[in-house]
Formats: sequence, C-alpha cells, structure tokens
Amino acid sequence: MNEGVLLLFLQRIFPEWSITKGDDGVLRISGHVRVSASSIDGVLDVLAAVEPEAGERVRRYFR
Repeated sequence: MNEGVLLLFLQRIFPEWSITKGDDGVLRISGHVRVSASSIDGVLDVLAAVEPEAGERVRRYFR
C-alpha cells in the first residue's frame, strides 16, 4: 500500500493523533506524546506501544 494512503487511513483511525510527514521525510506523531519516526513501520510501532487497543481499532476499521 502507498505510504500516503496508509497515512490517510491512520489519520482516520486515530483522529486524536496528528500524524504528518515533513518536507524532510520525517514522520511526526503527536498526541499525548510527541515522537518522530523514519518509516510508517515506526509510526505503527509507536501507536501500538501507546494505544493499548491500536490493533483492534485497525482491525475494526478494515472489516
């Protein structure tokens, strides 16, 4: 899946988080913590660590 499309999905699934990609290519995740990631996998790792139900929310969205 295209990274841009995946970012759009994540923004819809986690509306309380700001998930953006800067001009420098760094992904920034802001919510009750602020983190930077170099890849979409890093964003998913952050969300999985700080959102206990992240996996279930993603599964529900794609059902």
